[in-house]
Amino acid sequence: MIPAHGMMQASRRRGGSRALPVRTVRLRALAVAAALPLSATACGPPASEAAAAGQEPGATIRDSAGIKIVENHAPVWDSGEFWTVDPEPEFVLGGLEASSDSAHLIWQVRGAKPLSDGRIAVFTPRGDRKLLVYEPTGRLSAAFARSGRGPGEFHSPVAMQVLPGDTIAIWSFMFGPVYYFDSSGTILRERRIDLGALMAATRTETRKPGERPWPLPDGSFGMSVHPVDWARPDRSGVVYRAPIGFARIDSAYSVHSFDGWWGDLETLSSQRGENLYSQVPFATSAALTFGGEPLSAYVTNNDSYEVHQFSATGVLQRIVRRSVDPVPVTDEEYETWRAFAEELNPNRDWRQWDRLTGELPRPYHPIIMGMRVDTEGFLWILDGLPYRGDTSDFSVFDPEGRWLGTVHVPAPGTFWIGEDFILARQVDHDTGVESVERFRLDRRGRE
Repeated sequence: MIPAHGMMQASRRRGGSRALPVRTVRLRALAVAAALPLSATACGPPASEAAAAGQEPGATIRDSAGIKIVENHAPVWDSGEFWTVDPEPEFVLGGLEASSDSAHLIWQVRGAKPLSDGRIAVFTPRGDRKLLVYEPTGRLSAAFARSGRGPGEFHSPVAMQVLPGDTIAIWSFMFGPVYYFDSSGTILRERRIDLGALMAATRTETRKPGERPWPLPDGSFGMSVHPVDWARPDRSGVVYRAPIGFARIDSAYSVHSFDGWWGDLETLSSQRGENLYSQVPFATSAALTFGGEPLSAYVTNNDSYEVHQFSATGVLQRIVRRSVDPVPVTDEEYETWRAFAEELNPNRDWRQWDRLTGELPRPYHPIIMGMRVDTEGFLWILDGLPYRGDTSDFSVFDPEGRWLGTVHVPAPGTFWIGEDFILARQVDHDTGVESVERFRLDRRGRE
């Protein structure tokens, strides 16, 4: 998943793949500590009545100008019949208890994917080594993609792919060189993005390109685009969401856009020279993820339970919705968020920040925290449920947009979801040390 610009959202922690300082991790966790769970509203008609009316059980499906609208009211499967994840991991990589060798410790993990022989490739921008390959025993078997400006080295890597044959690709910020390695770290080839062709394809009188790629299996990539003439509010204390668009760039540098403008991360405006903290408690942000066969793009604004599913060429095919109740932020949550934010940024003008935000309505929690598509083409949505320690809950939708049920994962975030196992993340909140854990996923007899 590509969180907030994509998985599980990227600009914020909340189960996504962007790593943050230790206290920020705590802040994100505590921010949702006292929330009430999102709840489904009244269920749809009984299955027999729904079938007679041409509806799916638990969902209303209609066609609107060739676009499927799927309104989900209840899961297809009962909670006791749906897929389960084992409560204990099959193995743990990294982490303070996994090894006494500090070289095996990892921080700020942005991705983890399996290789064909059972080893796990772990991508982290922290430190000199960007790509680590672990044995299931926890032994570090390879470390490469180092910091630098030379061949096979990276200044700002942003994404990892594992391609057929265990070829590992690392993509760079600002569309720098893409390097392909074998699993031992040998450079196989280099790819240069044609920046001239990319700029010519994406830049118009009204639109300018973003700065990072989201690589796709066929060599194409997703990216954000932004309006040229948009300006943030010119007065302090306004919460705004800058418009953001998403597109896929194919091998011929043709642009396939995904339906107009969405809302970027909520931000508090300030005037030049002010030292205000720009973050907003419990901010929402648009998110993008890709997956399935044929390839689909999924986009959400996060502030409502609605996901738009596009073809790889930008055709809107389906709008998936689910009935939920918004969860207001409590006073205790707000004060906890505020205290940690000031601890992280003590030099900001917090008196002015308090005055400005005190005039704003108390926010709700984001409805959707992030998205990921598993290897079987099912969409997993991280729901805005209360924080219960190092766990998370995902609503799972089939390729037709039907809500199948909810899966409880005993980890706060996931990197990869396969046919029968999940790679997830745990964080030691005192040290910031992370671990990658493999959990067994049981889909047997429930499809």
